[in-house]
Amino acid sequence: MSFVSMAYITSISRLYKSKTLSRSLITEILSQSDWKEVMEILKERGFIDDIPYDISDAEVILRERAINSLTKLLNLFKSVKISSDIVNLYYYVLTLDEFKTYVSSVYNKTKIPKLYFLKLDMSASSIDELQGTTRNSIYGDALNYAISKSPKDLSQLTSLLDYFFIEKLSAVVETLKGDWKASADSIICAYKDYYSISLAIRQKLTSNAICQINQDLIKDLANSTTTDEVLDGLRRSPYSKFMNLSNIYVALSSLNKLAKSYARRGAIDSFMGSPFSPITALGISEIIRLDLEDLIIILNGLKLGISKDEIKDKLSFQMI
Repeated sequence: MSFVSMAYITSISRLYKSKTLSRSLITEILSQSDWKEVMEILKERGFIDDIPYDISDAEVILRERAINSLTKLLNLFKSVKISSDIVNLYYYVLTLDEFKTYVSSVYNKTKIPKLYFLKLDMSASSIDELQGTTRNSIYGDALNYAISKSPKDLSQLTSLLDYFFIEKLSAVVETLKGDWKASADSIICAYKDYYSISLAIRQKLTSNAICQINQDLIKDLANSTTTDEVLDGLRRSPYSKFMNLSNIYVALSSLNKLAKSYARRGAIDSFMGSPFSPITALGISEIIRLDLEDLIIILNGLKLGISKDEIKDKLSFQMI
């Protein structure tokens, strides 16, 4: 990869980073009492053009903005394979909920609900047909990957579609060396452990994409049969002192939040080093994803009347 290509990637990534959330903007947003007030601020700052009437429409608008940003980055980075591969995986993960909805409808032979962002042929009436219509796309790659693991039911199938993201992203990162790899690892390390732990607990499947944990823990969690066994296993993880181990759901939620916090910190740090690094493509993609998730958390939290402290605790930003 030439220095010119790397400088180009970094300059574009920095441009898009200037259009993402800042801590001061999050603080301003969190001072609001209604989700529409948040949307008004976002409109004033140029994040959105219109203020929707319904919160579900607000989520669609925000997701559309994030997906459009990744689409533009994908087009800009298409001449640099490693960067385009990374952005394409983030495009996949931001449209994954809709793809899983489509897969579930085909699997259960039910009517496909309205989908906003999935640009696929919707004519498949079986999983076999779906494999054919998604051929040569990242969705086809994900579906083939999931099916290759011989899932026993729809739940395992869709969980493997989730896991595809981190396994393939990890494979891309493993091709890097030195400071580039260290920078990328700081973004995805805790994600790897979260995805693998979650897959082991929820689906009893073992996986190889791990970072701070070991395979023995994954195997023990996959073989666990009681809540106590799962929680005892989680207490052995290096993340235990940062997790709420009152129950399995809360434990996984706290680990997910921790992984997001580490990822945001690593993504921001990726812009602090060399101006000639492809890792800024990973950094900006992760920030775009986290900005979307944080905004949706805030909107829904305000809509439901959740306390500001509870909302803050769910964000990837470290708020004091």
